[in-house]
Amino acid sequence: MQALLEVAIAPYNIVYTGLFMMIILYWITVMIGALDIGAFDFDIDVDTDVDIDVDVDVDTDLNIDTDSEVGSSVGWFASTLHFFNFGRLPFMIVMSFLVLSMWAIAVLGNFYVGQGAGTYAWLQILPNLFVSLLITKIITIPLIPIFKDFSSKGVDAIDYIGQVCTLKLPATSTQIGQAEVRFQGDSLLITVKAAKNSAPILKGEEALIVNQEDDGKYYIVKKLAPEPA
Repeated sequence: MQALLEVAIAPYNIVYTGLFMMIILYWITVMIGALDIGAFDFDIDVDTDVDIDVDVDVDTDLNIDTDSEVGSSVGWFASTLHFFNFGRLPFMIVMSFLVLSMWAIAVLGNFYVGQGAGTYAWLQILPNLFVSLLITKIITIPLIPIFKDFSSKGVDAIDYIGQVCTLKLPATSTQIGQAEVRFQGDSLLITVKAAKNSAPILKGEEALIVNQEDDGKYYIVKKLAPEPA
């Protein structure tokens, strides 16, 4: 056990161990209610369509169309993430299994196979990532219907529109934050964004919930103006 601990904090494993400790810290904050399980979620549009037209005219007509190339590359990346269940489950659920798998493979591999050799530690990075992604996909597949039912029966059952909330994490029109809503005596956490072209809403400030995104992943809020003295 002592030897495994020494390998875990060795320079070639310290990044994996650091990520693993961050995952543990995240779940501790979730359990005490400081963060929501979907706080770091983001949208993955598998049908991404990026249009970029470049027209160059230098004595002759030269048209360069990058639509298909850029669109296909972005769409391929999004499809890859979706294949490994990113976007189908809360981001931190998938990341937790991925980091745990990478940490275990790195530590055990460096201990039993590499025996502390730096060359092995570097060579196993990409194979470790690929194997860990496959392990993560297999482990998280049974969780997809569970979270799908939870999202459709849990948060959506409460109408937050028109409610006043208090920001627990700051939010802007481009950055997702977190807010607390008092509902029937309970304190509930929701994911929010500030309305377009509005000022950032800081932690502790109150805001009005004015809308909900179509995908239901976050709410649009507007900062409440302070009452005149």
